[in-house]
Amino acid sequence: MADDAPTSADLSSGRVRMRTRVAQSVRFRLTVAVVLVVGLSLIGGGVLLTHWVEATLTNDLRSRNERIVESMAEMLSSGDVPVELFSTRSELAGQLSDQMSNSFLGQAPDLEQVISTTYFYLDGAAFSHMKVRGVDPQGRLVLFGRVGPSLPNAADAVEATRKVPTQWGNLTIHAVSPLDEIDRSVGALSGALWLGLPLLVFAAGAMTWVITGQALAPVAAMTRRVRELSSTNLDARVPVPPTEDEVALLARTMNDMLDRLEKASVKQRQFVSDASHELRSPVASIRTQIETALRYPDDVDWPAIARTVLAEDDRLDHLVGNLLAMARLEEGRFGPRSEVDLDDLVMGQRARMTGVHLDVSGVSAGRVWGNREELTSVVRNLLDNGARHAASAVAVTVREQGPWVVLTVGDDGAGVPAEDRARIFERFARLQEGRARDEGGTGLGLALTRRIVEHHGGRIHVEESAMGGASFVVSLPSAGWTGGADLGAEEAGPVDAGEVAGDDGPAVVGLPADDPAVDGELSGRG
Repeated sequence: MADDAPTSADLSSGRVRMRTRVAQSVRFRLTVAVVLVVGLSLIGGGVLLTHWVEATLTNDLRSRNERIVESMAEMLSSGDVPVELFSTRSELAGQLSDQMSNSFLGQAPDLEQVISTTYFYLDGAAFSHMKVRGVDPQGRLVLFGRVGPSLPNAADAVEATRKVPTQWGNLTIHAVSPLDEIDRSVGALSGALWLGLPLLVFAAGAMTWVITGQALAPVAAMTRRVRELSSTNLDARVPVPPTEDEVALLARTMNDMLDRLEKASVKQRQFVSDASHELRSPVASIRTQIETALRYPDDVDWPAIARTVLAEDDRLDHLVGNLLAMARLEEGRFGPRSEVDLDDLVMGQRARMTGVHLDVSGVSAGRVWGNREELTSVVRNLLDNGARHAASAVAVTVREQGPWVVLTVGDDGAGVPAEDRARIFERFARLQEGRARDEGGTGLGLALTRRIVEHHGGRIHVEESAMGGASFVVSLPSAGWTGGADLGAEEAGPVDAGEVAGDDGPAVVGLPADDPAVDGELSGRG
């Protein structure tokens, strides 16, 4: 028992496989994609926001300085030099308490803030005439009582200048504001963004992980159910979530597929069972005949035994051929198509019809698009069926009727009851009177005939024959139909509005009045 316990290598390998599955899952990949997209978007937005705030604050500061400098320039150009320009900041507050609204500084939102954060100075040759004190060797006069030109670097400040012609000469007014306050504001915003953005990215990733897990939970349930399915429990169905989204549509589609698979499996098992039963009959008959003959070899008519065995062998060969043909049709394997003269196929079967009188007076030209061997099988099966159930005669007609070539095979037998006319086209379905051993039917001929006709874009049905028996009517698309004038009501009756196309053949419209295909859709069009 100890040998069956998982080793550390097995556990490690299992963990590696689990991590690999998680890394390759839609949930993980979608979460990573959301984290990357949201993270990059937020980082890009944060950078743009930071630059925008910095540019906005800088432009506002520059605009404020330009307005103040313009006001100062107007006052200086008028010859009125206010004493406030040379006062200290404490004296200035008292002197301008009553006249601030009328002065050039009245446009500033906060006088104390403007003066404390901005350097105002004058320069120019006019200082020699104004007789003012405090001019530095560079010819600059710092205003508002500042001692010494503690001016910031040009790269770290916003400067506004204006040249003013005065009565003393030209002066230049400068307003220089350091960017320290703006840098502190932008730094605070950047810090908040760098702290908040990772939290937002983590929240987006966690939300995506949770929502994706909830959305994919029905898919995981369907996956578990599908893994449990096998050929023995195809009746099981995947759970359908109580929503109307794509996952619910997927579940319903899978259940529809399982319905089709279950029906196909049931039909396949039934087909195998029926085929085994039908094949057992001729094999058992041959074995019985041979064993009986060998038990009494001197009292047996060996030529009669040989004829019986050959008849059973012929029946077995015919049954196997029909089974192979049916299997090819079920697999969708069709032969090459070309134009085929249906009347030639009928005439080619006359030599085989030796047991009954074959009336071919109603056979006229009729060309269809299809596979010659498959259509030959249709004609042969219908003629054999008619000869098997006829009392003495079988009548065949071929005629073109609008876009269709109509083949009719009738007999003077007992006919087919109305309630059995659809059932006789099922595989291995035989009416009670047709189950006698001497009839030789296997129940595959008509089923094979219907499949071939439907794969050629046609339809087959049974009606009462004018001879008193059954009449099998086959309608196939005409290869010579060119879409001419519509048939009159007395000739063709109502026409179906749908369009029917044979495999690789010409498209045709309408159905003859006596063709039951007008009652429903054509199925099995290859």
